[in-house]
Amino acid sequence: MKIDVHWIIDGVMSVDASSSEEAEKSVSELLTAFIQSHPELTSHFGAKAIQGQAIDEDGQPLARPILDS
Repeated sequence: MKIDVHWIIDGVMSVDASSSEEAEKSVSELLTAFIQSHPELTSHFGAKAIQGQAIDEDGQPLARPILDS
């Protein structure tokens, strides 16, 4: 019998950056490179998305600038 398992990896990474956007971009690039160098994460483990957001010292998301359309 096959049973699907939905899994999530949760973590917090500290990086030196001048803004939350720069920090998020840096972590995204590192994680993307890691996933690309380990194709079994997608082929075997079924990973299909990563996401992240800069947080404050209490773990709350940092405010993002409002962009004019």
